[in-house]
Amino acid sequence: MMSSNWRDIGIKNFKELLPPKINKLLDQRDSGPLLVEELPKNFRPKDVSSPTGDAKTEECRLWELVGLYLRESRRLYDALAVFFVLYNQILIGQDEENERYHKGMPLLWISECFLELGYRLHSKRYLMLTLAEDAITGKGVVDPESTGSYFRLVWHHGLSDKQFRRYASTFYQHFLEETEMGRYPEWLLQEVDSEWITEFPSIEEASKYYANQKYVSFLLSHLGDRSGKTLEYLASYVLSCVPGLNPSTRRRSRSTDYDIICSVKGIELDFRSEIGRYFVCECKDWKKPADFSTIAKFCRVLDSTKSHFGILFSTNGISGKGKGTDAEREQIKIFQDRGLAILVIDKNDLLQVADGANFTAILSNRYEIIRLDLK
Repeated sequence: MMSSNWRDIGIKNFKELLPPKINKLLDQRDSGPLLVEELPKNFRPKDVSSPTGDAKTEECRLWELVGLYLRESRRLYDALAVFFVLYNQILIGQDEENERYHKGMPLLWISECFLELGYRLHSKRYLMLTLAEDAITGKGVVDPESTGSYFRLVWHHGLSDKQFRRYASTFYQHFLEETEMGRYPEWLLQEVDSEWITEFPSIEEASKYYANQKYVSFLLSHLGDRSGKTLEYLASYVLSCVPGLNPSTRRRSRSTDYDIICSVKGIELDFRSEIGRYFVCECKDWKKPADFSTIAKFCRVLDSTKSHFGILFSTNGISGKGKGTDAEREQIKIFQDRGLAILVIDKNDLLQVADGANFTAILSNRYEIIRLDLK
């Protein structure tokens, strides 16, 4: 039985309340990955989940203290891993109980760890996710005095008071309209404007990629809807997690509809230095591979927007893959003849992201194949 005054236990003397194996691991040099394995075994999803942020369970508080202990020990990447796994554990609890749970605490500490690493863009993204959680719990109103999202976003990241309150209200309205999707704050963040993105990625964070694997898996499981919107959400999300990329979906010009338009902001590194200020993405959630005509039409869209880079998200890839024929042959010829690089991302690539792969690295690899005509 845990101590009745567990909420008041300080970070230095909480160890006695931990399961013995976890206590023993804390000060080992390799404890980070070991704790990531052990904590979910000792604290079940329902043990660390609650509908509101001010009603944390004892188990949730102890898990939090493990992460904070690592953070105070300057083991920031280990602390990040512990808080990411806590976030995932609460998401699992939502699925098991078919109920929305508050996830603001791990998201806030993830943001703080990123800030201490100097990753301001990552930090602000996770604070916005925290705000989404606080907004749902507060039914559209977030109290500056009792939550951690207000002063961090307004004082430290430059969000205005008006913006903060507008986002809180908007997050809650979107949640009421779609409560299943709204259990994921990442979806809510996709539903609002991107005016909050004012930072540029630092050199250090430009190559770092963090995506909610459970959210990616959730969207993958819903592919095949007639509207095609699920693939657009998925494509937009995995792109938005690349520092410096800012996608917007379903934009319309006077002559055509764009599934995704992506702007590139900040320091240009790796393949991103060659793709220009804007690029366009097309999404094809089809049962068959995209064919020659799809590639040709997409090339025309890139021409019309004066883009020399684009991404085709096609659930089942393109025809002629691995053979150098049909659509794949046209993809190569387009670059050789016109300098337009069309990258193809299929379901297998997105499954890799759901398994923890770095989507930036996948894009870089695809670009090199087209750029250098590699096998």
